[in-house]
Amino acid sequence: MTSNNCLNCEKELTDNFCAGCGQKADTHRISFQHFLLHDLLHGTFHIDKGILFTAKQALIRPGQAALEYISGKRIRYYNVFYLILLTIGIMLFFRHADEWFGNGVHEVVPDTSHLNEASKKINDIFVKKRQFIIFLFVPFAAVNSFILFRRKNLNLSEHAIIAGMILLGILLLSTLANIYFHFNNMLNFSGTIASYVITAIIVAYVGYGYGNAFYEAYSKFGIAFRILLFFALICVEIMLLIFILVGFVTNWKFGEITLTPF
Repeated sequence: MTSNNCLNCEKELTDNFCAGCGQKADTHRISFQHFLLHDLLHGTFHIDKGILFTAKQALIRPGQAALEYISGKRIRYYNVFYLILLTIGIMLFFRHADEWFGNGVHEVVPDTSHLNEASKKINDIFVKKRQFIIFLFVPFAAVNSFILFRRKNLNLSEHAIIAGMILLGILLLSTLANIYFHFNNMLNFSGTIASYVITAIIVAYVGYGYGNAFYEAYSKFGIAFRILLFFALICVEIMLLIFILVGFVTNWKFGEITLTPF
């Protein structure tokens, strides 16, 4: 199905793709063969190369990848925040796979019967607002890096891109961890030790991500000092957030509160 004008926006065609909207100049008539082989099979099993490239870059060079994206090299990258949402979906799938498939070996359900009412409300918020809580890393990390890493002259939104790329790496590592725990019954290894190892890897990865982004602008000591301050600020922000949440739930009366992992 060819035309001298784009069939989507009617702009005159001068190349294989429309200069106005990006649609292909030759759209083909939809036949049964085209529907079956292209629209159905290709649409189902094709993985955008940008997804794999972005995931790889987020794991091996998150800081430099984010800076490339910020500088305008964007055609190779998939939208970081769309990919974060996709990764959260995959991560939650593996986290709950045992329950869905009737195998309760790996899914750990915390016993909340001993908790008081305020503790139950807070833990319920953690469970129901899990995705929102995960995304809080981006504004917290963006503000912290904006304060600590000034020499790159990046604005707050650009620091949010760096934080988003690092969050993507954290979620990819967490997904791999969930896959491991899903198949943990096949492996003779302590799950508790694995949890500590994975937590240490994620913390080290965050430090590596910011070091990878800003190592050219600071000395080794300067980078290490700022990364330590970054983690200190994150801890303070988490404590402040929990303080506000506990105060809100208890009408600012506080008292004994117990938090369970989620």
